[in-house]
Amino acid sequence: MNRNYILLLLFLVVSCTKDLELSYEKSDQTMVVNCLFSENEAWKVTLTRVKSYRDQSDTYIDDASVLIVPENNDTIHLVYFKDGIYGSDEKPISGVQYRLVVRDSKGNTITAKSSIPLEPIISDIKPSTQRTTYFSNANLSDYTVMPLSFRISANDSANFVRFCFFAFNTKWGYTRYMVTKETISELRKLDFPEAYLGELEKLIGVSMSSYVYFTVIREISEKYELPSNGLGIAVSKLKEKKVTTRYEDSFQSGYLFSNSIGFNNVSKDIWNVLGEYSAEKELTLFVTDVPVLNKGSQTNFKEEYWLEVTGMSEDYYKYEKSYIKQVNNLDNPFASVIEVYSNLTNGVGIFAGYNSQMIHYHDY
Repeated sequence: MNRNYILLLLFLVVSCTKDLELSYEKSDQTMVVNCLFSENEAWKVTLTRVKSYRDQSDTYIDDASVLIVPENNDTIHLVYFKDGIYGSDEKPISGVQYRLVVRDSKGNTITAKSSIPLEPIISDIKPSTQRTTYFSNANLSDYTVMPLSFRISANDSANFVRFCFFAFNTKWGYTRYMVTKETISELRKLDFPEAYLGELEKLIGVSMSSYVYFTVIREISEKYELPSNGLGIAVSKLKEKKVTTRYEDSFQSGYLFSNSIGFNNVSKDIWNVLGEYSAEKELTLFVTDVPVLNKGSQTNFKEEYWLEVTGMSEDYYKYEKSYIKQVNNLDNPFASVIEVYSNLTNGVGIFAGYNSQMIHYHDY
């Protein structure tokens, strides 16, 4: 009796089994456009698809038609390079209104408009060597800073700007470093792993600042789990080269603050000051004293202080503010979701013009 009951129960269990088809969220196929343009760079537009939580890498779009349509001029047809990048040898021109038109193979069309704004006019720059303490509301911390005052003039009814600070060390800034064949040969004699040397061989002839090279080689050393002294040995085998040009990667960024109305740091960011103005204004920014502190009493080199001034279109300004807020909220599980601003029709991303100038305002 018990045996028959068990057989009946097994039959019912097996006969009631049903395969379930679980539905998964399909990847969003919305196009993502990234194009921030200025007079200094040729046209470059990057196209990808929106990533889902299951996507491990970007989905590049390589079969789209990408057009730049200037007002009162011929259309510029961008060609595909690689990794979703479309480009042209032509450069944007300040003051010209441009329209972006992107069509993918599925018949979707994205459009946007923007132009490069007029360059902000900076005058009456007055740096100070007097240190003061600045309390940042961004992260509730005190910083030792030095005031920097100047005037900024308006070119339009509404003007948008971003300030960043950089220092250039004349002792190390004019020294470049390279991996050479001799570098590889010497490290091979010291029994460095061949896979490690293979990574370094990709960098042969590439000129970088000491800071950038140290960072790159450290990452490779950690990847192959080299002993603690391996990094120092590898860096010591780089070839030095003296130059007379200030390369971009030789500038060191520093924190920057403002207490002027309409000009401030966004969220917890301490590296950028953004602002909007419609008339000439006198501003006071506060820059880091760290380069001067590190220099101390040494007199065989200078710490050059530079202010980067970026004139932004309104779309770029809104995009930048929302992007900084989103990045600074990533580590806060209780923060509200920040949607990054987009000025595209039928897509997401940014198409916006800007101009940039570097002002060398003082040597310490």
